[in-house]
Amino acid sequence: MKKLYIILLLSVGLSANSFAQYEGLVEFTHSYFRSDPFLGQFSAFMQHLLKDEGITVKETKLRTDSSLFSFQGLYGQFNPFFFKPGKVQIMLKETPVQYIDSMPPGDTILVYQLTAFAEESEKGVKEVKAEFEKIYRKYRKRFFDTDFIEFKDESGKIVGAAYNYFVAMHGLAPLTVAWGTLDNTQRPVLNLTLRLKTNNNFASLPTPLYNP
Repeated sequence: MKKLYIILLLSVGLSANSFAQYEGLVEFTHSYFRSDPFLGQFSAFMQHLLKDEGITVKETKLRTDSSLFSFQGLYGQFNPFFFKPGKVQIMLKETPVQYIDSMPPGDTILVYQLTAFAEESEKGVKEVKAEFEKIYRKYRKRFFDTDFIEFKDESGKIVGAAYNYFVAMHGLAPLTVAWGTLDNTQRPVLNLTLRLKTNNNFASLPTPLYNP
């Protein structure tokens, strides 16, 4: 009986911890994404995103037998960052994924990205790096765990970095925040990436470690 009681306490603790980290993710998306996938039904989110009059240069590809869904566009006025980007791009695309054995072959997730393009200068690099670190300081304790990756060129110079933010009891990071420079122009960018699934018309997280 005592053993069962301890197991129940651990289960409740894990569930509470998982919810707290999930709440951090919801707080993040509400702060940075104009169309929030965690706010209400997923169909309402899709309608808000696709019909948003604040998005210009829209390009939509519907899912077919040979291709997956994708959408992208540019925001005219929306800017959730502390610096002023030259442009802000939004993209939602369906992409195939295989994460060890937790997903069947041919499964897909939705990748939802917000990308801010800074000016092509040292000032632009400093702005995206400062925003990158500001996000980390604010949200690192709101997630179960994080890991850090640096990207270097052939000479060893650091040309970008990324933080992956993890939620308890899920094997795939639902959020990645990265900065870097575009290969063709060396323009600095800040990129926010969400990874989503849908379940009963609501956004959910991919690859739960326990999936009854």
